[in-house]
Amino acid sequence: CHALRSMGLQPPPPTAMNKDKKVAPTFAARIQQDTFDEAVRENMEDLDMEEEEAVQDAIAQFEAQGIDLSNVLKAAPSAERDAHPVVRGCALLEAATREGEDTVRELSFGKGAAQSTMKLNFKTMATSQDTRDLEAALAAMRGACTEAGEPGRQALALLGAREGMDLLPSACLACLHHGALPEVLRTLASAMADVENRDRVGVRGLLAIQACLVERATDAEVQAAALAAAAAAMVGHEANRECLHDKCAITSSAAAALDTHSGDDSVVLAACAVLRALTLQDDARKQINKGFDRARSAVEAGVLPLLVAQVGRDDTGTEAEAGSSSARRTAALLLTLSRIACSNKTCEALVDLGALDQAIGLLRRYVADPGVCRPCAIFLSALAGNDDVKQRLSEAQVPEVTSALLSGHLESSGTLDAVAQLLTALTTRHTANCEAFLAAGGAETLLAAMRHHPRHAGLNKRGCLTCRNLAVRTEDGTRLLLDQGAEPLLRELMGKSAEMHDLAKAALRDMHRDVSLAQPWKGMPGESYMLEQGDANGENRFSQYLDTPEARAAMEAAGFDTSQMV
Repeated sequence: CHALRSMGLQPPPPTAMNKDKKVAPTFAARIQQDTFDEAVRENMEDLDMEEEEAVQDAIAQFEAQGIDLSNVLKAAPSAERDAHPVVRGCALLEAATREGEDTVRELSFGKGAAQSTMKLNFKTMATSQDTRDLEAALAAMRGACTEAGEPGRQALALLGAREGMDLLPSACLACLHHGALPEVLRTLASAMADVENRDRVGVRGLLAIQACLVERATDAEVQAAALAAAAAAMVGHEANRECLHDKCAITSSAAAALDTHSGDDSVVLAACAVLRALTLQDDARKQINKGFDRARSAVEAGVLPLLVAQVGRDDTGTEAEAGSSSARRTAALLLTLSRIACSNKTCEALVDLGALDQAIGLLRRYVADPGVCRPCAIFLSALAGNDDVKQRLSEAQVPEVTSALLSGHLESSGTLDAVAQLLTALTTRHTANCEAFLAAGGAETLLAAMRHHPRHAGLNKRGCLTCRNLAVRTEDGTRLLLDQGAEPLLRELMGKSAEMHDLAKAALRDMHRDVSLAQPWKGMPGESYMLEQGDANGENRFSQYLDTPEARAAMEAAGFDTSQMV
């Protein structure tokens, strides 16, 4: 493979390219199910209300007090209410985790001087025990938790209120060598779609997931389910990421799963989800993130050759159907590689492994499939921070391909944003790429994409940066952009936000348009004052002022010694 020698600017870390949406739990007053049931009972007994009226009155009273009722079943006690999938599933889980043989297992976590041991006490389920009812109840619970809208959110809150986040890890340990383990892990992963449930899982729950990965290393179904649960636990939760990475060695487990089960798509997708989740910076409660360090740790664990080899599986020379398992796997692999391509050294390794050539080939082959060309563009933009990679992409005519992508995916704002990200990297400090893009009609396609999605901040910000690159790097760039109506578009963008104002103004300035660079007065009316300067040629009475008691008092208050003054 081509070896990179002269280095350009270091590619930005994953968190700089992908600004992750911040996630934080919401805080609200809540009540227990017993409190709600008591209020309904009092309405029926003391106020002679009908059951439905009593329930609605209780709901109205609690909501008027600001109580969040998502964790209770808003119905009168009945057999039908007890048949709710979450209630029934938690009841069967509790029964399953209280039966069986007492087991004590010591799990070591951490490494070096920070290594510790946790002793876990749990019941082990007999391998011969019939768990068909339990598995059916767990599947129904998972279905309720993944339901869209308010029913799904209520099911997740109810699961947390019913101690489901304690029962599910206990069930993982109880079923450690039982066939029901994959279903338990899948339900645990679904339950952690709620940020508060991720808070509740705790170190014990994370260690239970790691125990499943270690004990059932040869079982592809268990590996896929356990890795998916680990990835779900890390979304929006920096503490869980630290625990899984530093104490549970989840990076090594993901690499081992990729190596052992390289032919299983579900394992590959789950391992990719884990590696991406490790680099997220989405916990609003944390100011410091170690995504860069974790990405480097993943590289040291040897995941690059494994991931690139998986991309090679899909690089067969024939186009897969849009949305197929092959296309989904390719997208996941490229997005994962883009997250961990966090240093120049990593970019060198990826190019030497052939990932650059594979991504260029996939971009050309799947030019009409947004599900693949979008992650291809994101991955190539991660590598394009290197000047040698820019040249390789220029030789492969990628700037011309980006122009075609902008016109071919006009309705897909996400794809356009990724292509604009690649285009910004390609045109930075590279005149040949700017000229090739303009020659392919890039000015027209870029501005058309920006006009079609005026509210998409990411696309328009990168569009402004690309306009600057095209204007300053080519002789005809400014003329071509102005001919396509760039000036009114950029002036309109100046009113969108403060950041957009600065980017659009800078683009107009580099295109030699008339813009005001003066900083206006930012105070409030009435806050400006003018000091009286006096007559410059008049009599100087400063020495007379120093003799006044007021002047002496001011100097003494400031710490000056006035005892020697005449």
